[in-house]
Amino acid sequence: MNSTADQSGHFLRGVLLSGATALLWGVLPIILKVSLQGFTTGTIAWFRFSLAFLLLGIILQFNGSHPLNILRKPPWMGVFGGLCLTANYYWVTLGVDISGPSNMAVLIQTATVFLVLTGVFVFRERLTSRQILGMFVVAAGLALFFIDQQSRIAMNSNYYFADFLIIMAAIVWVGYMISQKFLSREYGAQSLNFLVYTVATVALIGVVEWSEFASAGFNAWWALIFCGINTLLAYGALAEAIKYIPLALISVIISLNPLITLAGMKILPAMGFANLQPDLVGMVGYFGGAIAVTGVALVVYRSNA
Repeated sequence: MNSTADQSGHFLRGVLLSGATALLWGVLPIILKVSLQGFTTGTIAWFRFSLAFLLLGIILQFNGSHPLNILRKPPWMGVFGGLCLTANYYWVTLGVDISGPSNMAVLIQTATVFLVLTGVFVFRERLTSRQILGMFVVAAGLALFFIDQQSRIAMNSNYYFADFLIIMAAIVWVGYMISQKFLSREYGAQSLNFLVYTVATVALIGVVEWSEFASAGFNAWWALIFCGINTLLAYGALAEAIKYIPLALISVIISLNPLITLAGMKILPAMGFANLQPDLVGMVGYFGGAIAVTGVALVVYRSNA
């Protein structure tokens, strides 16, 4: 009885942590767009990592976790994960700059497909028939959104390049997740995050435009700070979720985040929020989002049965 209760508690905890990551990632593309009003891609990516590195280091030191210990002899796979996430942040931000928050938020869900395949073929995780159906429903919804967005290509000659960058960002993110999954057996989740943030902070320092810190306006500054805190919270929750539920389930839950972005980009520009311009999304795009949510519900419901 206790064992069943523990398993149920772990499942719920994993779902809630994954849901928190989805929410934070859902608002992130919007806030990235605001930060791009005053900062370039490299500066934003570096600041996000450096602030997360500083805050997490303080928290771990305060808790007596000795965060610098993992830096004395860092595992090579942890360094690899850090470099993967470095590329992910840079390409995602560039994708937002070129094609807008909505396109980035939806297209980055190709990482879901790559992550599910990783869970099945690398970690031998099993999917039920209902979960597999849910995966196809999610994929259909994302495909409808992509079709809806094709009308924008004529308006932006760099749109396909942005799509390429976002897909590459999705692929390297899976590399980061694989490193976390293997190393979580030996290292604490937050210690691994501290290593990743350290690697990324060092790797990106050469692309920082330091003059932007003096010239950026208020909106860009608060957005930049929010992005850094978002990094700490989102990946902190994700690292903990990995310990409780399978990668395949996590990937489906976090696929909710495009809907949060779509809703935000519909409502916030109309409110005059931070000089945001609305993304062009038609009814087919919103319908595709609703289908994707249905697929997520199928997978989560079956896993909780």
